[in-house]
Amino acid sequence: MTSTTMHSIVVNLARLLVLAVILVGTELGVRYGVMSQLFFSSPTDIFGALQMQWAKGSFLPDLGITVFETLLGLVAGSLAGMAVGLILPQLRTVSKVIEPFLMVLNGIPVIVIAPLFILWLGLGLASKIGISVYIVFFAMFIPVYTASLRLDTTFVDALKVMGASRHQIFWKVVVPSSLPSVYTGLKIGSGLALIGAVIGEFVASRAGLGHMILYASGTLDTPSLYLGIITIAIFAAALSFAIDALGPVLVPYKFSDEK
Repeated sequence: MTSTTMHSIVVNLARLLVLAVILVGTELGVRYGVMSQLFFSSPTDIFGALQMQWAKGSFLPDLGITVFETLLGLVAGSLAGMAVGLILPQLRTVSKVIEPFLMVLNGIPVIVIAPLFILWLGLGLASKIGISVYIVFFAMFIPVYTASLRLDTTFVDALKVMGASRHQIFWKVVVPSSLPSVYTGLKIGSGLALIGAVIGEFVASRAGLGHMILYASGTLDTPSLYLGIITIAIFAAALSFAIDALGPVLVPYKFSDEK
């Protein structure tokens, strides 16, 4: 067993120990009145809330709606941001005209722009997906656009000397050189897509994990409130792991160097 493997095992065991301490400490603290049930909820109460939501038939639909909004927003926003980030630097004049407007839009907090999406697209899924697309677009656009602007001209000049067309240069140099930035955009955008969906559900919705949390907060249903938060955290972690798995596919040379 190598030292790296041993270190990984120790780290994972330490994480499990911390989690166990939190769960046991919260359970005992709430059960014996050290922690107020108004502000905290024990793991058994949270599990009871899950059973109640499951029996009502509301948990899976709420989870499914938020997952759908997040994934669709992530895919659509990433594709749009990547396309604009790759193409805009090729159009220098257009880039100089549009860039300031894009930077202004990026500076607007999503909580401010969310009511506009509700107004334009209604209370359904479209408005939440729209918010996710909006926030993910900039998470992908900025790193890809920056990478395209800072492209090493050595390869471009070499291909031009060999008679390569702009189309060939774009696909052979620009796109491959931007893949690490695409991966970065996906890493950032995966979390932001979920944030956008939940914010949209907070502002106005009839279903979703954000709606569950807001309703539980309004009715002082602390276990259901924590259930919604924990479910979102688990989904966010799963999404992050899935994006990590794409890393060796998008930028295999980077990950092979790290081994």
